[in-house]
Amino acid sequence: MSNPSSSSPAFFPSVRSAASDGGKGGGRTRSMPKGQQTKAHIVDVALHMATHHGLESLSIGGLAEATGMSKSGVFAHFGSREELQISVVREYHHRFEQEVFYPALQAARGLPRLRAMFANWMQRTTVELDSGCIYISGAVEFSERQGAVHDALVASFNTWHAALRRAIVQAQEEGHLSADADPDQLLFEIHGLILVLHYDVRFLQRQGSVPRAWTGFENILRRYGADPAPQH
Repeated sequence: MSNPSSSSPAFFPSVRSAASDGGKGGGRTRSMPKGQQTKAHIVDVALHMATHHGLESLSIGGLAEATGMSKSGVFAHFGSREELQISVVREYHHRFEQEVFYPALQAARGLPRLRAMFANWMQRTTVELDSGCIYISGAVEFSERQGAVHDALVASFNTWHAALRRAIVQAQEEGHLSADADPDQLLFEIHGLILVLHYDVRFLQRQGSVPRAWTGFENILRRYGADPAPQH
């Protein structure tokens, strides 16, 4: 995967399907051959289903019914239910990096970029609070199940963690965070905020969880030597 910034890590290899982000990529999809357009549409529908009901909810028959296609027509594009699930993981990852990772590279190296990565992650998370996160639901579904889908999920999220850890290390190199801080500990605590936010809002239905997550993030940064965030 290529990117203009040389500081970005190589992301998990993904088949860049033309499924649109929320219906915004229609122009790109229309420029593709009809077979790829059809596959992109199937993945788009499958991603919507998996986001709400989990990867294990996907089936060739269910996608055929949802897309108005024959089972053989859907099967021809993937060959197996497992490959369908992997395609959905790859598309989810592609959208995640487009919304969260790459825009953050426009911010200055160091703490501004780390804050931008968290802000983008939070923005995506607040949308997913009404549906679900495949990284989280997939971890539950495949935590004790080895195989290609499990490996795709792990590789995908490990790539995001590597990018976030790199931003933390860069913030230390720029003097924005303490050089003595353990990057893995910061990463652990920041990721914990996202997990708690999902639990608080989706399961416990608590109010005020989003601003608490933001406060928690700034508290973590201050504890490791960052200056307070600028007030707008």
